[in-house]
Amino acid sequence: VIPPPVIHIESYSEDSISFSLKMTTNIKVSGYVVNIYWTFDTHRQEKRTLIVEGEKSIQKVANLTAHTPYEISAWAKTELGDSPLSFVHVVTSGTRPASPSLKAKAINQTAVECSWTGPKNVVYGIFYATSFLELYRSPHNTTTTSHNVTVIVQRDEQYLFLV
Repeated sequence: VIPPPVIHIESYSEDSISFSLKMTTNIKVSGYVVNIYWTFDTHRQEKRTLIVEGEKSIQKVANLTAHTPYEISAWAKTELGDSPLSFVHVVTSGTRPASPSLKAKAINQTAVECSWTGPKNVVYGIFYATSFLELYRSPHNTTTTSHNVTVIVQRDEQYLFLV
């Protein structure tokens, strides 16, 4: 039986998490697959995947959001096959930034100008869809460091926007 890997949180800050990965077995490990999950505004779950080579590893994930819950899952790739999943949860320190105040204005039948307020020098994600279900499961999206963006939409549809 292949055991799940051990994920140990080494440290965390407002915008990063450092963790170690190891196996408590003599089975040869070629690497790990790590997924980091987080949710914004209860509508959109995000995921970042890391492919880690080697048996033991310390990883640092940066560009995270302050005071946000993250779930880290990992499995090991071994000479006998993949291990079961292992999970750990951590909340970054600091104060979560205030939600931006979004305004969306139709420019014409296929273009919408989105603008918002918020801190500078950060990356904003703009998500849009024609229903709450689509906004949660598979929205259209774009990212920018600006405070405005023009998105192209289908004519004769109503859209929901989230930044």
